[in-house]
Amino acid sequence: MMKAFCLVLLASGVAMACNGGPPTDPDCQNPDHGSCGTACCRMLFSYKNSSPTQVKDAIVTAMANGGPDGRYAWQTTADGTFAFSANYNRYPFHYVGQAYHTSPMPGKYVTSGPYRDTVNFMIFEDGKNNNATTVRVFSLSDINGALGDNGMNYKNIMLAMKAVSITATGVTHADESCPDQN
Repeated sequence: MMKAFCLVLLASGVAMACNGGPPTDPDCQNPDHGSCGTACCRMLFSYKNSSPTQVKDAIVTAMANGGPDGRYAWQTTADGTFAFSANYNRYPFHYVGQAYHTSPMPGKYVTSGPYRDTVNFMIFEDGKNNNATTVRVFSLSDINGALGDNGMNYKNIMLAMKAVSITATGVTHADESCPDQN
């Protein structure tokens, strides 16, 4: 029975976690070794011909009911809204949001259960391109001393953003975190 369940999960295309073995999932091939004092990843996604509100709404839809793997949980923002803040168009950005992602495998060094990461979103208009929006996504391991995440923070970001119905016209690393291993 368990073997059949695992085969169904593999066939569905939803990899559960980056397990540290040889990476067969391309989204597990960008490990971070503590570039933020613990493991993290920061990526930029560009969307041409899409407003910040359209992109935010597409992210919220993609992450409904736990997102593509059922393990994301939106958090309440500082202004009391759920998932994303109210429109902050008086700042350089329009929206900020936060979700937790819990990996399905029990933490090797955590006695209380699986690992949890915080995924932050910042959505702003791209001042260089008319009618373009940029999303900065940052995933941070919530355990101190995660000096090798097996690529999980990169995967947290890519899994969420690949589920967005609007296709990104550009994806880049925002800094030296979670570097390409090629």
